[in-house]
Amino acid sequence: MQRDAFISYSHKRDVPLAQAVESGLHDILRTPWLRRSKLKVFRDTTSLAANHDLDGSIKAALAECRYFIYLASPEAARSRWVREEIGYWSRNHGMEQFLIALSDGNLVWDPDARDFDWAYTDVLPPGLQGAFAAEPLWVDLRGFRDADQRSMKPGSDFRDRVAGLAAPLHGMAKDALDSTDLHIQRKAVRILRYFVVGLLALALTAVVAGVVAWQQRGEALARARTSASQALAARSLALASKDPRKAAQFALYAQAVRPTGESAQAMAQAVAANDSVVRHLQVGHEAVVNYRGAGNVGATEVAISRDGGMLAYYSDFDPGALVGTAPQRIHLYDIAEGRELPHLENASWPQSGGGIEFSADGGTLAVEEPYNRIALWDVTRHKLIRRITASQGGDLATALQHLRAFAFSGDGRRIAASFYASNESEEFRAAVWDVRSGRLISEQTVRPDSLALGFDESNRLLALDYETGRIRSLASGSTTWSGWRVIHGLPRPKVPATARVILSADGSQAFIGERRELWDLSEGRLVSRKGGEGGKPVEGVGALALPGAAGSAVYVADDREVNVYDAELRHPRTLGSFTWPVFSIAVSGDGRWVAAGSQDGAVSLFSTARYQEGVQLPNPPHLKPANLSADHRTAFRTDASGTDVWSVTGRGVRTVGRIPLRGLDHELRGDTLVASLDGTRAVVAQDGVVSLWRPKDGSRLGRHATGDDMFAVLAFLADGVHVVAMSESESAVYVLDTRTWRTVQSIPFDPVAPDTSVAVSADRTTLATVGADDVLTVWKWAGGKGFQRVRRVSIRPVWTQYGLDVVVSAHGERVAVLNSDGLISTLDVSGGRLVRATSAASDGTALAFSGDSAFLVQAGGSSGLQFWDAATGESRGAWTLPDEATGKGATVTGLLPGDDGAMTTFGSDGSLVRRVVDVAAWQKVLCDLAPQELPADEYDRYLKGLHVSAPCRNG
Repeated sequence: MQRDAFISYSHKRDVPLAQAVESGLHDILRTPWLRRSKLKVFRDTTSLAANHDLDGSIKAALAECRYFIYLASPEAARSRWVREEIGYWSRNHGMEQFLIALSDGNLVWDPDARDFDWAYTDVLPPGLQGAFAAEPLWVDLRGFRDADQRSMKPGSDFRDRVAGLAAPLHGMAKDALDSTDLHIQRKAVRILRYFVVGLLALALTAVVAGVVAWQQRGEALARARTSASQALAARSLALASKDPRKAAQFALYAQAVRPTGESAQAMAQAVAANDSVVRHLQVGHEAVVNYRGAGNVGATEVAISRDGGMLAYYSDFDPGALVGTAPQRIHLYDIAEGRELPHLENASWPQSGGGIEFSADGGTLAVEEPYNRIALWDVTRHKLIRRITASQGGDLATALQHLRAFAFSGDGRRIAASFYASNESEEFRAAVWDVRSGRLISEQTVRPDSLALGFDESNRLLALDYETGRIRSLASGSTTWSGWRVIHGLPRPKVPATARVILSADGSQAFIGERRELWDLSEGRLVSRKGGEGGKPVEGVGALALPGAAGSAVYVADDREVNVYDAELRHPRTLGSFTWPVFSIAVSGDGRWVAAGSQDGAVSLFSTARYQEGVQLPNPPHLKPANLSADHRTAFRTDASGTDVWSVTGRGVRTVGRIPLRGLDHELRGDTLVASLDGTRAVVAQDGVVSLWRPKDGSRLGRHATGDDMFAVLAFLADGVHVVAMSESESAVYVLDTRTWRTVQSIPFDPVAPDTSVAVSADRTTLATVGADDVLTVWKWAGGKGFQRVRRVSIRPVWTQYGLDVVVSAHGERVAVLNSDGLISTLDVSGGRLVRATSAASDGTALAFSGDSAFLVQAGGSSGLQFWDAATGESRGAWTLPDEATGKGATVTGLLPGDDGAMTTFGSDGSLVRRVVDVAAWQKVLCDLAPQELPADEYDRYLKGLHVSAPCRNG
């Protein structure tokens, strides 16, 4: 096979350059998109051993080549193999077609000697002395030996050098070669352009069609997601009062599929509906359990230890038991740590449920088992301690196989029960056992079905015979009962058909369901009767729990609701509700924790501490909203010797310091004071003088006379140096440098109401003003350039003649204006969209944005906290702020928004309460309460065809 050139080079040093030369020879006179080159070049890529001669393939290649290209370098000149390749070429081809590409070293031709100057030339083997009749063609590639780029683009230096080698191979002069190569490249470019233009046209058509289709699909998908979100939100709102757990689920999925105003409203109302819920522990089955015989129902029983640390429950609707994949088990939940514990496996309980009680510390659990047995469990070790058999219940009639009364002492040492020992009524017994040994302490025959049992705080056992109205006791450690004591006036319910007598957990109180009376058994007196006027009737209760004297409230299941009544059985407060009627209730000794199970197996844990009530913040100096400055963060109060300064934040009231300045009065004199965000500096405007103070030590740092009695300071900027101020007389807003008192910026401004027509965002980057011309202007702080105007919008026809309030979101994303008629207008600062005339509460006072600026919140009206969608202005519901003492709404006259999602309410009485008003925070709350995924049938109903990840998957 005929070849055009053989490249010989140093394998130790010139491999990259040899590759580049070979590639360059192939590229010249080649159409760019054709892989085949007009030249065939051989380059040996092997390394020969030192004790071998030239390989046969090398000799064959040398024999087939027309030209020899030598990459000359000192290394190549010393290479045995390069010398042998050159020697073979010289002997068989001569030196007329020998080309040199100098990669390194020196190559000097001596024209007089008609040979290379061997005194300077160090890149040729000695055997080439006198081998050339004339100077051979050579090119200098020394600048490209170690270069990173060896470009073959037209006009490049490397391409020009390679073209010098390629010209004789093509049998052309170099100029002719360059001209021909340029013609080929230009022709290729033209063809390529035509091809690309055609391809782009086709591609553009396809892309446009695809984009249109994608946009249409995206729009359709967006509409589907919006519709699904709105439908889920509507379902959540409808379920809020009936099934708060499901309301939380639907609200979470509404927010997950697409955040909308409706989904945010659903989140807010779901939080309100679950206000007292700590966790939904088990989902309701929403159906009756399999047939269990006449008079029996599916059981779901709950228990809470008196110290409020542990919760236990079991259910015939346990998911594992329903499908037959798990034995009966008792679930444990650590209330203090908020986590589920390992189950008590292989447990059992009677049909329709039975007694279940903790010791006071939650360390031992007593559970009634079928056929009049009691199982005692070590909760810490999750092991069965022993079983106590009250009677051979398996031999009894079905109606007699339950324990009639059941009580477990707080110290976990004694357990008591009443039961039938035989099918004869004369064989009705009451017994007491020692838990540690299982030994029977006492057993007596008593009146059938008329006994209630309970241990008081001293672990004394109380036995109430409610048919005769008598009570007696068995002291802790004693085996002898006291005599019977008559409780005068205690009603005698009919036995046993309509008897509904419930003893409190500490045995100090009894609830007589037939008469709806609460009795103090220790003092033998009636605590309350019926419900009182306005009180919800407590008749026909499904379950009831009495924590005892320590917790004065009564916890009642009113059908599907769990309600808390006061000691007078009035002012009911709903903790939660279920889809099915409540089956059982348990409460901690202090009344804080309440658990309930429904007839379809749902189990929830409640707390009497409400989420909407928020967290009480410290306010040691008993500040009032009137003490706040214009920045809604600084508060001050003056006495005869000076002025105290505080910072009011989402963590409470913090002392900033005291300055020796007297007579400051904001309400009567219009004096103003603001502190820097870090509290190290404070500026006061009083009687036309502005002064700068260090509150920590009370020292004055500067003073400047403005001569303007209507000059007021509004807020420090974030840098702690510049202050925003205004002058009503001069109709301007100023930015002052407190170091020099120089006016950095003056913004002309004719205020409607000086105190409320200007607002600064919490992060101090955004300024909003409303002038007498009814124009809302928004400015952004740009450092050395001052405030730059970013939005100017007319708010007409909103009536502003009688004053207004302007509020800015924490980071300046939105601005709202509330006029004297209670109409709200909101502005999206970035988009410029103004939503006008949303009606606010006529008796409302404070207005603020939520931390995420999704809501506009108003407080002070009859509705407590009222929410509006900040984007659309639509009402999104309200949170009531109850006062436990009166049951009426609390009065809030100030709202202090934070940038962490918190909203601090400032009551007229000085109460500071931190509440979270933020969709992301609400999602976490609801995920903690109801982390379960939406059932498959509900998912298909609302979200079929849409991919929506479970909102609480990582929660």
